[in-house]
Amino acid sequence: MFFPWFLAVPIGSFSKLLKRCIVQSGFSIQSFQRGDQQAFNFIFDRYYRSLCYFANRFIPAKPVAEDITQESFVRLWEKHDAFSCQQSIKAFLFIITRNACLNFIKHWNREKTNEHHWSFTWDETEESILADLTRSEVLQEILMAIEALPPECRKVIVLCYIEGFDNHEIARRLDLSVHTIKNQKARGLYLLRKRLLLP
Repeated sequence: MFFPWFLAVPIGSFSKLLKRCIVQSGFSIQSFQRGDQQAFNFIFDRYYRSLCYFANRFIPAKPVAEDITQESFVRLWEKHDAFSCQQSIKAFLFIITRNACLNFIKHWNREKTNEHHWSFTWDETEESILADLTRSEVLQEILMAIEALPPECRKVIVLCYIEGFDNHEIARRLDLSVHTIKNQKARGLYLLRKRLLLP
């Protein structure tokens, strides 16, 4: 996934952006505690992609990262009546996902050392883990903002910043002029910055 301007933002700016971006409307902790499916879906939609990104930073194999993330939500559902606020739900999800990733790495390395030359490694600091966590949450906000763009803008932004195509390749794919692609990209970035409250 691309987003060069997103990855270049200092971590302090991510934290400020996250505080401005998070919107909790439509969620009731009481409904979640009762096992309401709509409340659970809200949490799933809010955190699934950011958790996948977070897990994928530990484990390069995307299908494995996705499986671990899904299992985290299963465990969350099993304990749905134990949470007092959305913040505690988020903390639970990220902690058990991190632990599951580390356990997977230890198990894989122990079982496969004699069979493969390649193994998972993990030597980052707690500070870098927190940075990845923050980036994963902000990435979720960016993806949600992209989904809210007008259709033509959304196509161009996705092809450029997620798929990594240049203007000429996008123009060929969408059967539009390069000039139109540039205009749609500029409009899309303007709308994203406005929605995400970026300077």
